[in-house]
Amino acid sequence: MTCVYAGSARSKAVGRHSSNNARALATTADIPSKILPKITRRASASSIDGFEGDADQQFSLEWQAATPKTVLIVKKADDRQVDNALVSISKWIHKTYPQINVVLEPPVYRQMHETLPFVRTIPPSCHNEYTRVVDFVITLGGDGTFLHVSSLFQEQVPPIIPFSMGTLGFLLPFNVADFPKQLQKIIEGTSTVLPRMRLAYSKCKADGSLDKAGLLSITNEACIHRGTYPHLTTISCYLNDHLLTTSVGDGIIVGTPTGSTAYSLSAGGPIVHPLVSSMLVAPVCPRSLSFRPLMLPSSSVVKLQVHRQSRGRATAFIDGRDCGELLQGECIEIKRSQYPLMCVNRDDLAAGWAQDINQLLKFNRTFSYPHETPFDDHPAGEAHGSDNT
Repeated sequence: MTCVYAGSARSKAVGRHSSNNARALATTADIPSKILPKITRRASASSIDGFEGDADQQFSLEWQAATPKTVLIVKKADDRQVDNALVSISKWIHKTYPQINVVLEPPVYRQMHETLPFVRTIPPSCHNEYTRVVDFVITLGGDGTFLHVSSLFQEQVPPIIPFSMGTLGFLLPFNVADFPKQLQKIIEGTSTVLPRMRLAYSKCKADGSLDKAGLLSITNEACIHRGTYPHLTTISCYLNDHLLTTSVGDGIIVGTPTGSTAYSLSAGGPIVHPLVSSMLVAPVCPRSLSFRPLMLPSSSVVKLQVHRQSRGRATAFIDGRDCGELLQGECIEIKRSQYPLMCVNRDDLAAGWAQDINQLLKFNRTFSYPHETPFDDHPAGEAHGSDNT
């Protein structure tokens, strides 16, 4: 698709007929294409008998150019505190690194372009521009904002640095108050990155033909659910084309390690470290009490098919987004994507993850009073000997 930009040479005629008060879009049309970053695995600081386990993986980010050229900032909507942070970060980047272009999504651009006259945007009709020009991404919001970024890049995803300004923020390791230090590290190529596995989703019709939507990327989970239908849905689950089981219930979830702390966790699934290469299958309210959550190799191909004799239909969801109805005989197929999310992470991955599940998820919290520690141990991040009275 050819993009037409207001304000570019190809659309000056459009600009002449615009309202006198309208400001032409400042787009990315004149920005050169990005250069892919170099991401390499670091040597582990510790090993057992020369073996480096998954939890020891550290990846470093280096820019092949002097500095990145373009940053996309994605923010949570309708939040004044987030808006203020966006303005502060954009002005800091423009002042400290004037060679870096700051790009906002169209609705945010319309909101902010008077306050931030140097920002640019990408028109909705030019979605491929995100992949062409964006070197790295800043998110300001919660986990939903982070998932939105994943949906903008169905293939290669730029490094993402997420700042926690939302409700939970389990996927967001950085406090926005520290943005100068953290942004300087990523711009100068000294950050540590964590690869978060994604899955690829496709839908097949009853006659075996692929849906026209093609492959879609999954960060948390794909789910077949009966939705508003009153009858339980019968779903056949295939593993590498072999029938694993047929379930009668509300639905089935197929998730990533990142998604293990999302819908799958609420359905009784395990908490999985993000570096454990695996795929989760969890039933949603099954009629059978013996259908327990499964953890499969990441190389697996899982197919969920609405049984031809199912009394109820179902709806497919990806990361909470409605992907349409599934009729009897239709199915979805899920496999590992070759395009992970490269997320800027804290240097000590193990300590950060343990701190998150303790502080955010209240992992294994007892029914004691909040100030009590029944086994006289201390949650990650708390100093021993602190005064809890």
